[in-house]
Amino acid sequence: MNAPLLEVKGLHKHFAVGGQWKKKGVVKAVNGVDLTVGRGETVGIVGESGCGKSTVGRLILRLLDLTEGEIRFEGMDISRLSASRMRPIRKQMQCVFQDPYASLNPRMTVGAAIAEPLFLQGGLSRKEATLRAERLLDTVGLHAQASRLYPHEFSGGQRQRIAIARAIALGPKLIVADEPVSALDVSIQAQIVNLLGDLKEKTQVSYLFISHNLSVVRHISDRVAVMYLGRIVESGTRDQLFDNPKHPYTQALLSSVPEPEVDSRRERIVLSGEVPNAANPPSGCPFHPRCPHATSRCRDEEPAFTEVESGHYASCHFI
Repeated sequence: MNAPLLEVKGLHKHFAVGGQWKKKGVVKAVNGVDLTVGRGETVGIVGESGCGKSTVGRLILRLLDLTEGEIRFEGMDISRLSASRMRPIRKQMQCVFQDPYASLNPRMTVGAAIAEPLFLQGGLSRKEATLRAERLLDTVGLHAQASRLYPHEFSGGQRQRIAIARAIALGPKLIVADEPVSALDVSIQAQIVNLLGDLKEKTQVSYLFISHNLSVVRHISDRVAVMYLGRIVESGTRDQLFDNPKHPYTQALLSSVPEPEVDSRRERIVLSGEVPNAANPPSGCPFHPRCPHATSRCRDEEPAFTEVESGHYASCHFI
């Protein structure tokens, strides 16, 4: 079996809270995440807002420093590399963010924005980088003449295509896509997701696809991980997780997805309460305050993340 492109073990990220006049605490935004992404594979991460999925993406890209754990990219430990040592690796790890307008320089034409990494890291001259940028725009479905325009002259969907063109400019092996379609109209979402799929087929790039939209994740992902309160509570192949969810939280999430056919609708599972405060997480199983099946064991003992079938893992005492 080939080694994974990306391997994350025991990933933690804690943020200090409080100030001079009150007791300081710690928010455990990511609290022990294990994750792998294979070559040419798309792994989706889903969960409610605030579960830590975006923080995981930023830690993997080393946009944030981790508190504890290990990140290995192509077998190399990049967990604590300096900025200078990360520089040659960054062209292999790119990102697409939720708001493409915020990630583009409003004072640069889109052609210049795409050409900049090609000039700085790709070893091309300015002229070569400009020509390459025009070809990349054509690849993502925009006319080469669009390179002379500025970000404000495009629609949201077009700007996201520009962000994708910039992300693939250096031929990366991994792209972290953090809610790349959540700000777009439904019809445009489908176009962007199909574009990402086409690029994967052509280049064999791997994706870490972060989203709260379960329908989109099901369409694009090979494997899926479900996060809750900074931890992965279930993971498996797309079909395993969507057709046979094991964890009560995953079951509740999937029950909220609208079904197009009346006969195929799941019974809606409504969770009580709110997501606990990450600065003061509950004891035992982090989901027990909202779980309809919780017992005293769930309050006292943290469940192990165990394999329930080949390639399908979940953390629950009663699976």
